Amino acid sequence: MTPDQLIALLHRHWAQTLAALDAEERTQLLRRVGELGDAVGRGPTRRAAREVGRMLSRLPAQHPVGAALHDVVRYAGQDAGRDLVVDRDRLSDLLAFLSGPPPTAEEILDATRQQLLDTPARGSRTALTAVTGAGAEDLIRLHHPELGDRYPEFQFLPGTDELRPVVGEVNRLLLAGQDPWGAADWWLGGNEWLDGVPADLLGDVPDELILAAARALVEDD
Repeated sequence: MTPDQLIALLHRHWAQTLAALDAEERTQLLRRVGELGDAVGRGPTRRAAREVGRMLSRLPAQHPVGAALHDVVRYAGQDAGRDLVVDRDRLSDLLAFLSGPPPTAEEILDATRQQLLDTPARGSRTALTAVTGAGAEDLIRLHHPELGDRYPEFQFLPGTDELRPVVGEVNRLLLAGQDPWGAADWWLGGNEWLDGVPADLLGDVPDELILAAARALVEDD
């Protein structure tokens, strides 16, 4: 991961990142990001990016930045055969975010919902077949302020309009009809039980394992 990619990832998830760190950790992260901005040359830039990655490795595994940067200490800023470039505009914005107060609960919620809306999805017309054959609890439906109702793509069998059976089962467990955002967050966030993102694991791990992870969450509650 290059410094540019690191900054872009932080920039996108700044609210969740700040919320996951205490005051001392935010101060340390601010200093490390500042050092990245001051770094000149390939070696110093690579080292500065590595230090930022080290800070972010403290984030929970299910955190979007923490999950993406799980191996950042090893990979951040590695020489890819070209000069490392830092996006100064993004870095300036990031420093401003880090210098300010922690995000409010509303800002964190808005940022999380925007992240969920950014995932590939289909509109109501292309989801009609699945919707017709499924109950309200079977399918996650997220309302986009501009595009209307959206159905995350991972729910469907590739190349079809059919709902994946395991997705319907898990969505019922997670009460997707009552809390579609919470259900979407479970599918698209890091999961320690599965050691990955459930939506990304569909088709690669047994359906029973994904269902067991959802049951474990419900039982813990």
